[in-house]
Amino acid sequence: MKLDEVLAKFQFLNDERIEAIRNYGFRDGEVDEFSIMEFFIKKGDIEAVQLALENGIDVNLSESKDFGSSLLHIAIRYGQMEIFNLLLEKGADINFVDKVGWTPLMESVVDDRPEFGKILVEKGANKDFVNHRGATAKALAQKFGRSAFLSFL
Repeated sequence: MKLDEVLAKFQFLNDERIEAIRNYGFRDGEVDEFSIMEFFIKKGDIEAVQLALENGIDVNLSESKDFGSSLLHIAIRYGQMEIFNLLLEKGADINFVDKVGWTPLMESVVDDRPEFGKILVEKGANKDFVNHRGATAKALAQKFGRSAFLSFL
């Protein structure tokens, strides 16, 4: 998509945020709704994320290229706890499976973010889900030496 086409879906943002998007270096054909949301999550701009969700951006939006990560995966990856909690509050799928078979719980293990993983488990994330390579979140924690996860997985 062209940047202007994508920005048309984000008309609710103020001029400062639109300018930040324009200055970031997104190129036509390489930008979509997900990349704009990832931009705001990475920056920790919870207000922009909340506005987007309130204005029709899907809380379970996933990237169309690469790994197919969800917004929840991205919030975990960048350690954005407030945005993570907002996404959960808005109904994000805690068991979303990306294109390579990873759930948000698995993302938390790989990124060594046990505080995110614990919340996911408390909210009912499937601890026993097996990814495309035959591993559970617990198996990943053991493989990568993430001992902080073992008490709740």
